[in-house]
Amino acid sequence: MTENSISSDRNRADALIRESRYEEAIEIYRRLTEARPEEDSHLLALAWALHDSGRPEEAAGCFERLFEKELTRRLFTGFAYDELVRIYREGKEWESLISVCERAADAQPEDAGLLRTLGEACLAAGKAERALHVFERLTALEPDSPDHWCSLGDAWLVASDPGNADVAYLRAAEIEPADAPVFFRRLAVGCLRAGHLEKARAAFARCLAARPAEPVFWIGLGDVLIRMGEPEAAVDAYGCAASLNPATAGSCYYRLGNLLTREGFHPLASEAFTKAVAAEPENPRFLLHLAASYTARDLVALADAALRRVEALTGSAFGKPRPAAG
Repeated sequence: MTENSISSDRNRADALIRESRYEEAIEIYRRLTEARPEEDSHLLALAWALHDSGRPEEAAGCFERLFEKELTRRLFTGFAYDELVRIYREGKEWESLISVCERAADAQPEDAGLLRTLGEACLAAGKAERALHVFERLTALEPDSPDHWCSLGDAWLVASDPGNADVAYLRAAEIEPADAPVFFRRLAVGCLRAGHLEKARAAFARCLAARPAEPVFWIGLGDVLIRMGEPEAAVDAYGCAASLNPATAGSCYYRLGNLLTREGFHPLASEAFTKAVAAEPENPRFLLHLAASYTARDLVALADAALRRVEALTGSAFGKPRPAAG
């Protein structure tokens, strides 16, 4: 192909892309990449055309070719790397994502950003040992970064070691004391998700010791207490949250009611929904959940009364609600 024909074909393909005529453009881009394999711009255009036409696997193959070229250059631009990370994350292709991240980190071993992305990929894939290795390298590389210590703590949680996770988060708090409650909340949520309930409770207690007027910490503690089978204490924690921010009290009690329902604490759930309705008496959603809660307890008259209030607010009639799950 001559330079003129290449330029003409490229302009034609680009015009087809603007018209969303992807298949025709893809065929032209393929010919161009075969004719000029050393020209990255044609391969990049092909990658984008494949991606935008809904063929991410083929697009990834093109980006992989570009990525291999990036790895050989002294200046790592990372463009193809970024696109591969995005494609593999969106597709939850963890092994492919880890492979890309490992190759990039091996090529640029002092780049903390590349190491961090590798560590996050390992966490997403549940590869605790590999994630620990990466985040230990990061904390050695940048020991004054609280984010690295928090991520190391997350890796310890994936490894089912909440004790070492606690140590890592404490180090983050020592580095940035002002953000300690934020770090401890992250630890608490991670512990709750992993089922380490006592550790989660202790982490929320640290949050509240630092910022007792923060409603979200009281809500978090309440969530843990429900999971621990202490619903009355959870109601008290949510009550503190509601009193600290009356404007959101309705939503606060509504959330509590749903959690209590899920765990089977129906009388307390009815009380929570009643408080939600009291805070926002014209919110039909709260009334509907209150009716469902009464139905779960076979309190038919109270359920009907709540539904009549919904009908008065919305002008729509509602049948007997299905009992809430739990």
